[in-house]
Amino acid sequence: MRLSRYAAAWRAWGASALLAVGAAVAAEAPPGEASAVPPLTLEALLDGTRDSFPQILSALQKARAQAGKLLASEGAFDARLEQSTKNRLSGYYDGRYLDSKVVKPLPELGTRLYGGYRIADGLFPVYEDEFATLSGGEVKVGAIFSLWRDRDIDERRGGLYDSRLALQQAEREATLTRVRVQHQASRAYIDWLAAGDALSVYRDLLALAETRQSGLQTRVSEGDLASVYLNENLQYILKRRGKVAEGERKLAESANKLSLFLRTDRGLPRQPQPDERPAQWPDLGSVDPDSIEPTINAALTVRPEVGLIATDIERERNRLALGQNALKPRVDLNLEAARDFGAGSRTRDGTDAIVKLDVTIPIEQRSARGRIAESEANLNRLTLDQQLLNERIAIEIRNIANELLAARRFVDLAAQEVEQADLLAAAERDKFEDGASDFFVVNLREEAAADARVRQIEARLGYLAALTDYYAATVRVDRFRLGAL
Repeated sequence: MRLSRYAAAWRAWGASALLAVGAAVAAEAPPGEASAVPPLTLEALLDGTRDSFPQILSALQKARAQAGKLLASEGAFDARLEQSTKNRLSGYYDGRYLDSKVVKPLPELGTRLYGGYRIADGLFPVYEDEFATLSGGEVKVGAIFSLWRDRDIDERRGGLYDSRLALQQAEREATLTRVRVQHQASRAYIDWLAAGDALSVYRDLLALAETRQSGLQTRVSEGDLASVYLNENLQYILKRRGKVAEGERKLAESANKLSLFLRTDRGLPRQPQPDERPAQWPDLGSVDPDSIEPTINAALTVRPEVGLIATDIERERNRLALGQNALKPRVDLNLEAARDFGAGSRTRDGTDAIVKLDVTIPIEQRSARGRIAESEANLNRLTLDQQLLNERIAIEIRNIANELLAARRFVDLAAQEVEQADLLAAAERDKFEDGASDFFVVNLREEAAADARVRQIEARLGYLAALTDYYAATVRVDRFRLGAL
């Protein structure tokens, strides 16, 4: 007697479990009516992590903190008010004065502009005669220029430049963090999809055995089949339930990993729900294998790690320049004009034009030489680190490209394997219907077909994972839903 019930069950399972070949792997829709919960898309996940993931927010706050440090460094060029007063409370002389001025540093030539007013009253000893003014006081303006040391760079300008470089580093670190988080979120998402699809295959396989068990019970009760077939099929049911249990464990594990990136509106992690699993995998595009070498060159200009070490080199060059500046003698030119107003000694009438030259020559220079030696060694070290980093990035991208090509072939081979496994299973079913096969071989063909579908899912997962790795290695911020900071 032909097993018509078995044939119908096989056809039903084969139609429902068949997976799309090549472009995407379809996930089995949940039974019953369509859920009102919208499917969780990769775009929605990445938007959520970009806006609320703590590590990303922390990196952005670090960049904002460095922007505050930059503003503080710019304060080194803020104008300041200086004032001094002197008043004798006892003694023969009763001279008193007030001297106030505004000083404004400028970055060019270490220039300091100043302008002020001072006024004095009373009697001063001869050695303090320079404090005396006419009755209306004295107005003066002037400028100090550094002609040698501090001409090209000084501590103020060096600190400001270093703060700007530090801000660039903080922004690059934030970019690196954002790409890494979005990369990890993408991998967690496709792992979750793959685990769900694999579980669907095992559940279909189990459902087929359970459906067959009902038909076998009817045939045994009718005396058409030996009861040992019930025991054998029950063994397959238990084995397939074990695979379902393992698939559920992997799905729960992948859901837990995804929950770290999946956030509520309040920014708290949440578990993805079974009915949020979309019917199709995301379309992540493709890569042209002929564009690998140009891509490597482009990646070396945008990889945050490359920018970080380049900024480290620039900061060290800035420190070296400060050390070399400290070796130079200081030659400061001071130009000043002053005029007194009011009544008093005729010796204070008219406008005074004053030129002063201050020279300071360092004798012992161990501090400066030590800074120079340290910076030169650090520059050599960073240059070697930069060379190695560039080489590693090039190798990394080439390896990922090779992995992509292999993964693409695995996807094609897995699709062919599924096709062949389906043909063998269908042929074995026909043979079984005609009595030319046995129950054991049919079950083997069923499980081989299911395993082929799981391998197809794993191949597709490997391809999308490699593609995601490629986008991270080449800093494709558009693929990770990222824009400017």
